[in-house]
Amino acid sequence: DKNTGIDLHLQAHLPWHKARIKFLELLIISLVRTRTVVYSINAVSLNDRAICSNLRRIQRFFSAFVIDYDIIAKILMSLNPVKRPYKLSLDRTNWKFAGINYNILCLTIVADGVSLPILWTMLDKRGNSNQDERKLLIMRYIRLFGLASIECLIADREFIGQEWIEFLSTQPIKFYIRIRENLIVNQKGQVLKAFWLFNNLPLNQIRSLDKPIKINGQWVYLTGMKVINSKNLVEYVIVATYHFDHQTMKIYAQRWTIECFFKAIKSAGFNIENTHLTDQKRLQKLFAVVCIAFIWVYLVGQYQNQIKKIPILKHQRKA
Repeated sequence: DKNTGIDLHLQAHLPWHKARIKFLELLIISLVRTRTVVYSINAVSLNDRAICSNLRRIQRFFSAFVIDYDIIAKILMSLNPVKRPYKLSLDRTNWKFAGINYNILCLTIVADGVSLPILWTMLDKRGNSNQDERKLLIMRYIRLFGLASIECLIADREFIGQEWIEFLSTQPIKFYIRIRENLIVNQKGQVLKAFWLFNNLPLNQIRSLDKPIKINGQWVYLTGMKVINSKNLVEYVIVATYHFDHQTMKIYAQRWTIECFFKAIKSAGFNIENTHLTDQKRLQKLFAVVCIAFIWVYLVGQYQNQIKKIPILKHQRKA
């Protein structure tokens, strides 16, 4: 029973009035049903009450009600079916509407084909996160769930920097972070661009360097390969780790699961980009509700797949 299941999880963690928890439960189910975050559409779908009454209720929840996001993180973790320790994936999702930039830094748990959201930071700016914002997010995760729950951290080229790599190394947290191919590295006193270390490789062949390389004052191990990208151009995928690992590329490939999560909360699922919210606090609440709804949908999908397996199509991917 989808209603009872959600309600029990929410009641186990939220110190709210039962009526407020019931409203959140109905809102989550409505988001799943309507596949949109637009208030007016969910006001119709929420329950049998008057639409104008539902609309005011939704508006009041997002404008006035205070949420403890540590509790939300614990709800998301309690719903998460992945066993510890976790592979964490870090990335940003951003979009623009009516001249307003929406920019969210997310920390997720790698699951089966997708990432499950746990923590996030609203970035009140355009562009990349800085090293302090990333460190605060990781330290908050450690405070809530412990360092021992982390198997490794996977991230893309944006998440590089001397202080950041030093921070991960001193925790210590295993990392698999892609670096820019033109990043300057120091090999045996020779200064060169990172891609030169893999320039003579055949396409799609992986090379793992068994000696550490110095990048921005930090020693790391590099694994790289040469590929043809979507624009039919040669591109280098180079991943830095703080330990030597033959499985580096296989683990780094799981970074793509966070892109699947972003797609699911956008055009392939909840259409969060349709929101016209401009207030960061209201947007953060909306993102929290969507994250709970997303993990619930994932669990339902896992359950349905146990009953009737998703068919494999001719291209060997699931329908």
